[in-house]
Amino acid sequence: MTAISTDTLANIQFRLHWEEHGVGHEDSFYAQNVNLWRDVFPAGLEKQILGMTEGESRLVDLQPGVHVPVRDMRKVMTVPRKAFKAPVGEASIEPLQGRFYPQGVLRGLPGIYPQNIQPFRVINTGADTLTVDLNHPLADVEARLEITPLAVWPKQAEFGGQCKDWLCALTDGPGLKRKTDRGTDFGLGVPLEKPLGVGDAEFYATPRKVPHVDSQSRENIAKVYSRLLPGRERILDLMAGWESHLPGGVRATGLGMNAEEMSENPALSSHVVHDLNADPKLPFADGAFDAVVCSLSVEYLTRPLEVFAEIARVLEAGGLCVMVFSHRWFPDQAVRIWTELHEYERVALVSEYFRLGGGFKDVFTLSDRGWPRPMDARDRYYPMIQHSDPVHAVWAVKQ
Repeated sequence: MTAISTDTLANIQFRLHWEEHGVGHEDSFYAQNVNLWRDVFPAGLEKQILGMTEGESRLVDLQPGVHVPVRDMRKVMTVPRKAFKAPVGEASIEPLQGRFYPQGVLRGLPGIYPQNIQPFRVINTGADTLTVDLNHPLADVEARLEITPLAVWPKQAEFGGQCKDWLCALTDGPGLKRKTDRGTDFGLGVPLEKPLGVGDAEFYATPRKVPHVDSQSRENIAKVYSRLLPGRERILDLMAGWESHLPGGVRATGLGMNAEEMSENPALSSHVVHDLNADPKLPFADGAFDAVVCSLSVEYLTRPLEVFAEIARVLEAGGLCVMVFSHRWFPDQAVRIWTELHEYERVALVSEYFRLGGGFKDVFTLSDRGWPRPMDARDRYYPMIQHSDPVHAVWAVKQ
């Protein structure tokens, strides 16, 4: 079996494992054509990878200042509220506590230019001032890195090309789902707004039997359910359609908006037509299910906290709820806050649904990205987009 060296290429899955504020996180990145002769790794990490073979796994403790940045308190500062300005020509943006924004919206700070898209966090808001944190979102995080080579092969030749910093790629994004002691203002005290457009009933009256993400992404969603659902037999597929993304042989009860789509879904043993935005109450008895899943639809809920409270009601004690989503949705149907957030902030938003909906414990998040996008005649984004659609999942257990 070929071992990784400076004379090989490898496809490696990097997984970042960390926990904060009682929420567990796993962030996975598929690194393709890793080249130790050319690519960049921090001191010590390259030595951990050298000699590994296909299928082997190794855990490495990440060190602040070596693998992730150290928090610099000089980057936490109070600025005039008027320093926060949205780019010319864009809709008005208000700074909200706990939210992330590109540093380019800050004016008058040394070294910050309008083109800067690196994130910063608003950690406190006052009448005339803002306290902002310009540190890397993963600064000082305590995490472990799992390294798993999926394929290793000898190089045929060494060509010129790009040099990649794989740890930088892995850690670009996940910190945006970190919680703060003060909390994050997602505006969840009232029903969430949708853009003006076609109403839910009219929109979903038309069947849409097309894949919403690419085939690799659909496979990755099925892997999430394969990991979590063994032993669960009374499953509710919430906001169901023509495809459930469940592993083969798993059956569920469907609740959705289009009877024709659900009737053609082979994973559904029965289905109910129900509009959760019009009536969040689920038409099922208390404790009727031991698992609830929702694939690529949570972004359409206008009353999510009421729906999550209902999910807790229809789950038995110890039951599991899994929300899976990506970065694709129907533009005129997703709630406005969803479209305004970075994709990793959406993970934090769904985590808040579980917390504020009540009745859940052991919240865990999973993000998986970087996979190559397969060739598919039905995929209108191939080959313009080379990477598979990311998969984000948030799950929790009924108390």
